[in-house]
Amino acid sequence: MAKRVKLLDVAKAAGVSQGTASNAFGKPDLVRPEVRERIFEAARELGYRGPHVMARMLRTGKAGALGVVFPDNLEYAFSDPVAIELLRGIGRECARHGVNVMIISAENPEQAITAVNNAAVDAFLVHCYSDNNDIIKAIQRRNQPLISIDTDIAGAAGTVGLDDFSAAKNAARHLLDCGASKFAILSLQATEHDHFGPMSPNRLGAASHRVVRERLAGYHAALEVAGIAASDVVHIECDNQSDHSAKMTKELLADHPDINGILAMSDVIAIGAIDAARAIGRNVPGDLKIIGFDGIQAGERTDPPLTTMHQDSVEKGRLAAEMALSEEQGKTITLETSLLLRGSTSA
Repeated sequence: MAKRVKLLDVAKAAGVSQGTASNAFGKPDLVRPEVRERIFEAARELGYRGPHVMARMLRTGKAGALGVVFPDNLEYAFSDPVAIELLRGIGRECARHGVNVMIISAENPEQAITAVNNAAVDAFLVHCYSDNNDIIKAIQRRNQPLISIDTDIAGAAGTVGLDDFSAAKNAARHLLDCGASKFAILSLQATEHDHFGPMSPNRLGAASHRVVRERLAGYHAALEVAGIAASDVVHIECDNQSDHSAKMTKELLADHPDINGILAMSDVIAIGAIDAARAIGRNVPGDLKIIGFDGIQAGERTDPPLTTMHQDSVEKGRLAAEMALSEEQGKTITLETSLLLRGSTSA
């Protein structure tokens, strides 16, 4: 078996002390660039893999990585447009600090808890997850910073999100101003338990995800001012996939042909609704107006282009990572949203 190359071997090959070699990997700003490059070249030639993560944690108290917890499977993290933008922002800030990212899927709670317990990270970012579950408790037992993104978690070291209530209220006001009078809300999943289709009053009241809870409240607040009670609105819970929301929309419009305004909680859901409306011959925006939420690029390419409430998901991710890596925690950052007016609500 080949002998494992140690940091001391690299230091000798580069003609520096072991402390200087250690700084090149752990505190590179303390080493002159030409010396640092000589050390790295020696490491490459010897096949040195770098300091052992756990040893570095014991020595410095830092792992040099952040853990990002998503409530869905890993495929979702790399395919959903908003998740991709969020990860771009996190990655951008981590790259600036020379820090890595570990992504943990919470789809399988038992596996997620094991991953949390074994994760060599300095802090956790938790996206769109309720605080009443064992995964969050496992994170909190580690006594490391936990930054919540688009969710409320008791004891979090910081929170980054939107004023979802006001944004949803503005979306509903816009459809009212455009002449819509019979509404349907295409909702994101309200809890961690799969349920798709019509939402009962009990289901509406049981929403555990803050984003869903706040957006529903914002939609209802605007509609109630216009004399439209929440009980007069059709609520449909959708998977955040456009093919699924298209199916739900076809069923919705078959059962409720008088619907002329759709409030979609995501652009992905709204895109499916536009596709369904066109497929069954409904005129958007002539006799059906649709507004989304997020501002993803795909919304520019629908026919007609999608009106939406825009959020900066890249900046949201960047700010969450910045907070996790800084000493100034305990803050709540609320990003602004804006109405992007396009063809799905106005001719």
